[in-house]
Formats: sequence, C-alpha cells, structure tokens
Amino acid sequence: MIQAVTIGRRRISRRGFALLIVLLLIIALAIVVYILQRDVAREGAISANVRDDLSAAYLANMGLVRGQVVLRLDSHAEYDSLNEPWAKPLRWTGETWGVADSSDGAKPTEPQVLISDEERKFNLLTLVRGTEEQRTRAVAVFKRLIEICRRSDERLKDNLDGQVRVVRRADDDIANTDTLVRNLLKYLDERASEDSDDLEFTSGTAGKAEQRSMKKQTPFQMLTLGELLQVEGWTHELLHGELKQGTGSSGTQEDDNRSYYELTDEERFERTRRQVEDLDTKSRDPNPLPLIHYITLYSSGRININTCSRELLLAMDERLTWDVVDRIITAREQDRRDVKTAEENGGTLPEAAPVEDPNAEPEDKASFRPQDIANYAAFVARATNEETAEGQQPTLEGFTQEIYTAIRPWLVVRSTVFRVEASAKVGKITNTVYALYRRTGSNQTAAPAGGTGTGGTGTGGTGTGGTGTGGTGTGGTAQPATRGGETALPEEPKIKLTLLFKDLKQS
Repeated sequence: MIQAVTIGRRRISRRGFALLIVLLLIIALAIVVYILQRDVAREGAISANVRDDLSAAYLANMGLVRGQVVLRLDSHAEYDSLNEPWAKPLRWTGETWGVADSSDGAKPTEPQVLISDEERKFNLLTLVRGTEEQRTRAVAVFKRLIEICRRSDERLKDNLDGQVRVVRRADDDIANTDTLVRNLLKYLDERASEDSDDLEFTSGTAGKAEQRSMKKQTPFQMLTLGELLQVEGWTHELLHGELKQGTGSSGTQEDDNRSYYELTDEERFERTRRQVEDLDTKSRDPNPLPLIHYITLYSSGRININTCSRELLLAMDERLTWDVVDRIITAREQDRRDVKTAEENGGTLPEAAPVEDPNAEPEDKASFRPQDIANYAAFVARATNEETAEGQQPTLEGFTQEIYTAIRPWLVVRSTVFRVEASAKVGKITNTVYALYRRTGSNQTAAPAGGTGTGGTGTGGTGTGGTGTGGTGTGGTAQPATRGGETALPEEPKIKLTLLFKDLKQS
C-alpha cells in the first residue's frame, strides 16, 4: 500500500514538471514571436520613413522647379515687387501628385514654396568693393542697420514705447557696433588677400609624396553667412536672435490650412490684413531682430525699393524718419494700400474691379517703376500718390532733395538674384531644399509698329508698319500659331536662371 502511494506521488511530480516545461516553452515561443513582430514592425516603419523621405524629397524638388518656372515666366522685366506672382502663394489647382495609380491613393500635402529676392537685403561684400567713397557709404549704412536690428537707434524711440535698448555693458567693447564692423572688415580683407592659388599640400603614400596646387573653389570672399560666426564678436544671438520656446498651436483662426485660392474675397482680405499687422507689430517689437534676415552675399549690391524691409530703408540714411519710410512702404504695396483704404472707409473692403480673365495677372499700379526713381519729384509723387496742380512740385514732409540724392545710388526696382525655398511633408518626414538663382534676360518683346491679324486665313490685314497674315489687324496681342487644327506650344521663355547655390535643410 505504501509502495502504491509512492508511485502515485512520483507520477504527479512528473506531470507537474512536464507542465512547467510546457509553460516555459510557451513563454519562450511568445518571446520569440514578440521579437519577430517587433522587428517586422520596426522594419516596416523604417521602410515607410524611407518611402516618405523619398516622396518628400521629390515633392520638394518639384516645388523648386515650380518656383523656377514662375521666375522664368515673369512678364514684367522692368521691375520686381511684392505685388507680382512670384511673391504670392502658388496655385496647385489640377495637380494629381502622381497618386492616381498608387495603392493607397492618399493625396500628399501641397509643397510650400517661398520665393524672395536677394536685392531686398544688404550685401556684405559692398563693404570691401567699389571706390573708397562707396565703401565708406556702405559701412555707414551697415552700422545703422546693426543699430536698428539691435533696437538701439534713437529714431525708434517713438515706435518702441519710447525706449531703445542698451545692447552691451560699459566694459564690453567687443559688442560695440564699430568693433563688430571693424572685425568683419578685417576678416573680409584677409579672405580677399589669401593667395590660395599658391597653396600646396602633400599627398600620396609614404616615401612617394607629391605636391599639388590648391585652387580657389569660389569667387566670393565668403560663401555662406554662417562664416560670420568665425568673426570675433559675432554671436549666434546677433545673427539668429535668442532661442525661444515654441508655444504650439493656438487653436485660433490663424491655423486655417486652406489654400489662399480656396478663400472667399473677404477671407483673403482678412488674412492679408493680419499679415500686414503682423509685419508692423514685428517692426515695433522692442526685442532685437535677427540680423541674418537683412544681409546677403549674392545680390548685385543695390537695394530694391519695392521689396526691401522697413529696417533697411531706415538704415539707408540717418535723416530718414519712420513716417517717411512708412509712406514709401504703403505706396509700393497694393495689399497695404487696400488695408489703408478699408480702414479709411470704416472697415469696408475696397470695391474690386471687374475681372475679365480670372487667370490673367492683375495689373500692378502700386510698385515703383524706373521712371519713379529717376528724380526727386517723380519719387515723391509716387510715394505720396497725390496729384498736384500743374507747375506745382509734390512734397513729402521730412523728405528732402538732399536725402533723395544720398539714397539714390542704392536704389533699383529690378532684382537679379532670387532665392527659392521649397518644403514638403509626407507622413512625419519634412524635406526642405533651397537654391539661389541669378536671373537674366527678359520676356518682353518690342511692340510691332503695325497691327497683327489674329483670325481667319485671309491675306488681308495691312498695318502701318507691316502686313498681317490673317484677317484685319488692330494692334492686338498675337495668338499662338496653329497647325493641323491644334494649338502649337508657346515659345520658350527668354529669361534664363543660373544656379549660384543649392543646399538641403535638415528635416
């Protein structure tokens, strides 16, 4: 009896041990399955990120090409302003994004494209180029620009709550504006005088060294603005401003992600008004402004009166006042003129002119043209937008002939170098690419002396200076030629873009 009980206990013990082994095997199998599932999910996420990164890169480059097209199709070669299509949001109506045949058919977000001209900024290389008089004048302008961005210019008192900032301690001479500019001039002179064509370096294996000549890789004394951080006294705060914590989305109407062209006329105007107010608020901010937004290395050295900032206009002459600069900015920008007109009418929107062709470029009646900066009277007339009686000279309070003569050598109305920045987001990946182009040429053609026919197949149509080829011409715009009942492709734009610099921004 005792032997039977012992055998039974042994069988129960063996059964318990087998159950333990089974449980351990199940746990091990679960761990293996979990690891495999985790690895598969990780590889899937990596593949998805690679795919999204590639898609975002393609879309960003697509936006870059679209920006090039907008610049090449510019029909107004005699001036560039913030009222032109390149300075406005781009239209993506009708774009399929190539997802018609994709497996998921998800439509990506529209690439964001920002086009800006470099002539709206101060070119640092003008400090060491030109005659001695030109360099002296450039140094004075740049010093005033630094003082304005650091909020220490006395002219800002009335618009910065009656205060200007103290940007340095009494014993901190390195932060003095004069010292900063002097150190920069020294750096540029040293870079310009480097005889890099004669530099040599040793290469090859041990015992078989060879001497090679190292050539300059760029015609510029500086290639990027980031090199300014190598200049003594030039800090990240001076160039880029103080680091600030992000506040996230506010949840207000500012977060409206609809395209500009999807808004009603009232909504468009309201968005424009907010943008104008934001720019004015930024100009009145007593905190220092990042200098990086107002300087460049790639422009012609002139300043476009139609696109430059309020700060740079103030820096051009110490006698220019805030009110005079405000009149100039309001006169040149149609959006600001519309906002001002609405405010004068008690908030009523300006009455829009009837539009015959919705796809046609609206006429720009606000920008300064070459004839508007030709002399003092023409400049004041455009800045004030006031008609004067015959024989009476227009006047602008606080703006004199001497001030005009001092700033005139800087002024142009056409820009030559443009920056195109395109950003695309797919999933959690954002890709941004930007490039600088020098633009040459013009799409404008000389108007024919006589009319050019546009209709029929007749042989009539005699103009004053030539014979038309179809119908009776009245001086209208020639239509694209037709062949075989189909409209031929338009002529290639005569404007050319030369790539100066291209880079990627980190996601």
